[in-house]
Amino acid sequence: MGKRRSAVGPIGRACGLGTVLLIFLLWAAAVAGPARADEGTEVLFTQGLVALRKGDLAGARNRLDRAVESDPGDAVAWYWLGVVRMRAGDNRAAVDAFDRALDLQPDYAEAILARGNALSRLGDQKAAREAWSRAAEAAVGSPVEREARRQLEVPRRVAAHPDWDLSASLGAEYDTNVLLFPNLGDAPPRPDGRTGPIDHRRDARFIYFLNGGYRFVNNDAWALGTRQTLYAATQFRTEDVSLVDYSPSFYVNRKTERATFGLEYMFTLFGLRGSAFLTRHRLEPSVTVREGSTGFTRAFYRYDASIFQTPGDRHLDRSGSTHTVGIDQYVLLFDRRGYARAGTSFTRNLTRGTEFDGNDFSLSGEMVAPLPADLRLWVRGEQRWAHYDHKSFYSRPGALFLLTGERKREKFTSASATLFRPLGKHWSIAGRYSYFVNQSTVDAFDYNRNIYSLVATYSF
Repeated sequence: MGKRRSAVGPIGRACGLGTVLLIFLLWAAAVAGPARADEGTEVLFTQGLVALRKGDLAGARNRLDRAVESDPGDAVAWYWLGVVRMRAGDNRAAVDAFDRALDLQPDYAEAILARGNALSRLGDQKAAREAWSRAAEAAVGSPVEREARRQLEVPRRVAAHPDWDLSASLGAEYDTNVLLFPNLGDAPPRPDGRTGPIDHRRDARFIYFLNGGYRFVNNDAWALGTRQTLYAATQFRTEDVSLVDYSPSFYVNRKTERATFGLEYMFTLFGLRGSAFLTRHRLEPSVTVREGSTGFTRAFYRYDASIFQTPGDRHLDRSGSTHTVGIDQYVLLFDRRGYARAGTSFTRNLTRGTEFDGNDFSLSGEMVAPLPADLRLWVRGEQRWAHYDHKSFYSRPGALFLLTGERKREKFTSASATLFRPLGKHWSIAGRYSYFVNQSTVDAFDYNRNIYSLVATYSF
C-alpha cells in the first residue's frame, strides 16, 4: 500500500480532487463487491483528508488511525496522521507518527520538516533545529527547503537546562506619580505649585528582579514545579516608598489530549520602608482547553487571603479575602511566534474595613508580535470598574467625614507597550511605557500616572 502512493500524492488529495476520488472509490467498491484490505485503507485515507480539509480533526484522526492500523507500512498515511495530531495540539503523538513515517521512508522531507515543527512546540528547540536542517538538505530547491530554512532563521531560545531556569534583571524607571496617596492637605504642593487630589511626586528608581523556576516533573501527563520571584525598587528621593516583593509559588498541572487542569499556590510578602506591609496567600485552580493549532481558552478561580500591616483607622483596613473568576481567550499568531489575548474577570472584595468592600469588573487584552531586526512588541490594556458597598471615608480633599461621604465608584484604565530585543545567547533588553488613570467619584482618589522603564536581563 505504501508503495502505491507517493510522498507527493497526498498534497493533491488534500485539495478539491479528494472529494471526487472518494466518490469514485466508493462506487468502485460497490461494483466490485467486498473491498480488499488495501482498497479499504485507501478509502479511509481519502476520507481522512477530506475531513481534515473541512476542519473535522476528530473525524480525520479517526479515519487515519484506522488507515494505519489496516496498513502499518503506509508512510504517507502516517505522515498525515501526524499532521492531524499536531493540529489537534497532541504534539508528542505527532512526533511518534512522523517517526513511523520516517522509519518507512527516511528521506521523506515533508515528514522531517513537520517533525521539527512538532518538536519545537514541545520546547525541544535543539532537536527541532536538527530536523529542519535535515529537511533542508533532503529537499534542495523545493518549497520544503525554503520553509525549513525560514524556521531555522526564526530566533528561538534553546533551553540549556530542561529542568530549571533563572534570570536576573536590572533597570531604571521614571515615575510621574510615585505615592498615589490621597492629598488631605498635609502633603507638599505638586511641582506645578498646585495642590491636587493625589499627592503627585515625580521620582526615578532602580529596579531589580530575580525570576527562577524548577520543574520536578514535566512529561506528557503531569507538570509539577515551583517558581520564585523577587522584585525590589529603590527610589532616588522618596525613600519611604522603596519596596521589596517576594512571591514563591508551587503548581501542579494534569495534562490530557485536549485540556490541562492546573492548581497553583502562591505566597506573597510585600515590604515597604524596610518592614512588612502585606502578606497574601493565593490559591488558583484553572482549566485550559486547547483548540487545535489556533489557540486555547483558560478559565480560572482565584482566592486571595490578605493581611495588611497598615496603621490607622479601621475603615482603611484592606485585610480580608477576594474571590475572582475569569476567562481568557488566546489566539496564536505569526506562525506561533506571537499571540493575542482577550479576557474578562469579576472580583468580590470582602475586607475588615469599609473603604474597599465591593465588586470589580474588568476587561483586558494584550498582543505579542514579532518585528524586524529580532524585535518583539508587547502591548497590553485594561479597563476596570469598581463599585464599593460603603460610603467613602474621604469625601473631598483636605477633609474627613466618617461614613458621611458618598459611595465610591471608580474607573481604572491602564495601557502599556514594551519593545524587547535579545542580545546574543543570554542577554536581552526591553523598553516600556505605561500609562494609568483612575477616575473616582471621590476626588481624593483621582490620579494619572506615567512610567518609563528600561531593563536589561541575563538568562542563565
